[in-house]
Amino acid sequence: MKSAFEANLDYLKKTLDHLPDIIFKKMHVGQPGIQIAMVYLSGIADADMLNEHIVKPLILTGIRERHSQFNPEKLKEELIQQTAFTINTKEAADIEACVIEVLSGNTCLLIEGNEEFFVVSTGKFPLRSVEEPNTETLVRGPREGFIEDLESNLAMIRRHIKDLSFKIDKIRIGRRSSRKLAVLYISDIANPKLVQEVKRRVETIDVDDASDTGIIEQWIEESSWSPFPQIQASERSDKAITALMSGRVVILLDGTPFALIAPMTFWMLAQSPEDYYERFPLGTFFRLLRLTALFIATFLPSLYVALISFHPGLIPPELVISIISSREGIPFPVFVEALIMEVSLEILREASLRLPKGIGQVIGIVGGLVIGQAAVEAAVVSSFLIIIVGLTAIASFASPQYSGSIGIRLLRFPIMIIAAIYGLYGVILAFIFLGAHMVQIKSFGVPYMSPLAPIRLRDQQDTLVRVPFKYQKKRPIMLKTQDETSANRKRR
Repeated sequence: MKSAFEANLDYLKKTLDHLPDIIFKKMHVGQPGIQIAMVYLSGIADADMLNEHIVKPLILTGIRERHSQFNPEKLKEELIQQTAFTINTKEAADIEACVIEVLSGNTCLLIEGNEEFFVVSTGKFPLRSVEEPNTETLVRGPREGFIEDLESNLAMIRRHIKDLSFKIDKIRIGRRSSRKLAVLYISDIANPKLVQEVKRRVETIDVDDASDTGIIEQWIEESSWSPFPQIQASERSDKAITALMSGRVVILLDGTPFALIAPMTFWMLAQSPEDYYERFPLGTFFRLLRLTALFIATFLPSLYVALISFHPGLIPPELVISIISSREGIPFPVFVEALIMEVSLEILREASLRLPKGIGQVIGIVGGLVIGQAAVEAAVVSSFLIIIVGLTAIASFASPQYSGSIGIRLLRFPIMIIAAIYGLYGVILAFIFLGAHMVQIKSFGVPYMSPLAPIRLRDQQDTLVRVPFKYQKKRPIMLKTQDETSANRKRR
């Protein structure tokens, strides 16, 4: 009858032997000759670490104990003592967990006469250095952004949150990839129901592989058909830390630099970490400026189509004359003219993103100038529309959150169609329906338009305006946090 050691080793060979880079190594340790089996992948396991921190300590242990009674239990204790200070060693729950660890780049150790499985962290992967995020640049503030390694990202946050209540719950998702996912929260601040709901939704994810948090976001959001993001994505570690301090939950996924922050409100589309690093008049001004830019990016082309097509009387006469003269000889209606330019702009923007970085910037600038000038000279579009489309494009980039600006860009087209059919009344109706939609959607139970709908006066201190920090002593009511006071907290 096979021993547990041989049975487990046979199972690992049967399961992993077909992999071309799998390595099975055996060695004898001590006077009785206790067998040790090491299983790892040669491509991603660090051989130097394996030899220096596992093989060498085992050999030295065997030499040191060669004249004494040496048993598997003692070898287990020696192994843990030898490796505990230099490398992470832990026991695997079962043989299946051991297989997952091997595929993750770690080394599985089997000791003859011992039924436990030991996992040693020997994975070595090429990592990108920590640098400033490209999608969320700041003039003033930290330059530290997340990278694609989960442990490094957790270390960034742990470095700044020295609190015993800071919790990290790790889950594996993806049937075939088995990626590590971490749910972060501060246990005595965050609402326990919020934390439980986030974990529940994450655990329902059933995919072969989740290569980015964008897939996680689509699985756990409440209104999948809405163009507005209900979970904030960010590469900035300082934004994640601020969210945790306010009582929100942060989700990190191995293999992507984007963290998810939940719950989210509409006003977070116009909020930037720089609002808090500058004095409150500047932070308030830039926040209002971004909200204005969001409105311009959404409704300006539609207002142009509606006013020129149906309500020219609402425009000053001098401006009407200028617009009419610029449209002289153009064969298309105003809506078709605007649609041509908007679609051309989106194609040009998408092309510039997909090209190499240096070429993409040149194509975006030169292409916009050349196409715009040629279109005006060929009497395809008016010069005034070029101004409208250019201002709309600039305003769409004012949102600190890229995924939010994508939703705004998408909304422009249906609102333009409504404006071309019903005029200014259609734009007003679109605004009303859009507002009704945003009022009814929620992010993990928090109303999307909160704290304006429903109105919570205390939370207004950090919505449209940002009051000075010395007056912000309470966390948002809408998050239903356990610890409502954000300042002068009693030390434990």
